[in-house]
Amino acid sequence: MQRFLFLIGLLAVGVDAVAAQALADTVLTWQSYTHERSARVRLFACDDEARPHTVVVDERAESAGGPVTDEVRYVAETIGRTLGFDPATATFVFRFTAGGFTLGGGGEGKTLLLRATFRRVASGDLGSPSWRVLSRDALSDLTDRALY
Repeated sequence: MQRFLFLIGLLAVGVDAVAAQALADTVLTWQSYTHERSARVRLFACDDEARPHTVVVDERAESAGGPVTDEVRYVAETIGRTLGFDPATATFVFRFTAGGFTLGGGGEGKTLLLRATFRRVASGDLGSPSWRVLSRDALSDLTDRALY
């Protein structure tokens, strides 16, 4: 009986681990005004009906031309088009680390997490984002414990 309960427990943990995986994990590249830019983009499902997706954006250390947040509305629209959702219905989290995102995965150091949400304006364009500094615990909640 104990072995049976142990196996049930392992299956439950396995289901949670699958649910917490990113729906998408890609390096997105776009052309800014002066440079080719890129960022790692991960998409997670979220339990919030108003904002069913969480997008985590890590700028690449090699990316030139200023922080990705300088073009945040364009980046959000590009991510939404690429991954197939309306960016006004998602929560975006921009992660800034000491070393930036590197393909090797190193350089975490201290991390600044900025949350951005958008609304559509009368013209149909994305309006200016609403910004908030986010804690690691809040990011963990938004990604169903997949990050931190």
